[in-house]
Amino acid sequence: MKFTHHKCGREGARTLVLCSGLGGAQGYWAPHLEALKPRFDLILYDQRGTGANTCALGPTSIEAMADDVLEICDAAGVKRFDLMGHALGGLVGFDLAAREERRVERVVAINAWPEIDAHTARCFDIRLATLAGQGLAAFAALQMNFLYPPFWIAAFPEKIAAEEAHAVAHFQGAENISHRINALRDFRLPAIPDGSDLLLIASKDDALVDVAQSERLAARLPGARLVIFEQGGHAVNLTKREDFEAEVLPFLSADV
Repeated sequence: MKFTHHKCGREGARTLVLCSGLGGAQGYWAPHLEALKPRFDLILYDQRGTGANTCALGPTSIEAMADDVLEICDAAGVKRFDLMGHALGGLVGFDLAAREERRVERVVAINAWPEIDAHTARCFDIRLATLAGQGLAAFAALQMNFLYPPFWIAAFPEKIAAEEAHAVAHFQGAENISHRINALRDFRLPAIPDGSDLLLIASKDDALVDVAQSERLAARLPGARLVIFEQGGHAVNLTKREDFEAEVLPFLSADV
């Protein structure tokens, strides 16, 4: 598959690949572009089966999604890169850090996990059951409650409504979302030689991924840095954007 991707930012700077979560859309990162573009040569893309790269996905895996990142970087002429990933995107980063140590330098993983636990598996079951039983509008509404914490939903009802409508209009399809969730269920953290180039971000009020999952990651990745926010939900990088960027930018900008 020939991927459509978007390259922007400061040409000649460190390359940073932005890898979204289950929704797969590059638009997730839009609020960060103002801070990132002056510092990094950015690669953004819609994941296979989503957005500009829509297709019938079929069974897939996190490793296959990581291969897609390599294909995109090869097409862009990028030899070495950093990656920032949200949830599923963080798992892609772990896979690349394990397999492509010479190409992948730093990874930021937001609300990720070493393997799925019973809580997150149950959340995925509920989401799929909602989609099958109540339809796409109910699925998109439920997605907002898993993604954002109560304080954010209460403060920005118009923003939430607009995002719900966008999710419905650009839905990747029931089969694709099911295959992508199955890839998340199958993931197991690979052996990563050195965790010193990993930054783990978590939020205590994430309704989808327990903060203990990031603590488990830190215990299994010696050298990794773990930052835990008191609030922020699953999309803590958006709801606490300035605080998040204050942690991430120095990590990604530090001299090698």
